[in-house]
Amino acid sequence: MSSIMSVLQSSYSANTSANLISPGDKFAPVDPTKYQGTWTGKDYKNQPITISITKVSGYRANVTLQDSSGLQFQRALITTKGRFRIGNSQFILTGKGVAQIDTIVTDPNTGIQTDNKATLNLK
Repeated sequence: MSSIMSVLQSSYSANTSANLISPGDKFAPVDPTKYQGTWTGKDYKNQPITISITKVSGYRANVTLQDSSGLQFQRALITTKGRFRIGNSQFILTGKGVAQIDTIVTDPNTGIQTDNKATLNLK
């Protein structure tokens, strides 16, 4: 029984860190004014998306994502490339007050994954 638990624990630990941080990502303090605030846009279903970024400190921030699939909250790690992940989405700062969110959506019938992109604007 203990060998099964150790295998599960090592698999979980390895996969969890790989999903949250991409290989080669670097972290350094970011300018909070570029990120903090409420970002809004429309998703691939033309439904509203709202991302609220607060308490940016160093390269960490509190992020709340509200979209058609529900509400998610996470403490995000912002890379030097202006990116962070929340759930199955990735936020990418593309300009002053403009960002893009990429969301991976899996079709439940076929298992095919698609990358849906949406533009967000800082209010």
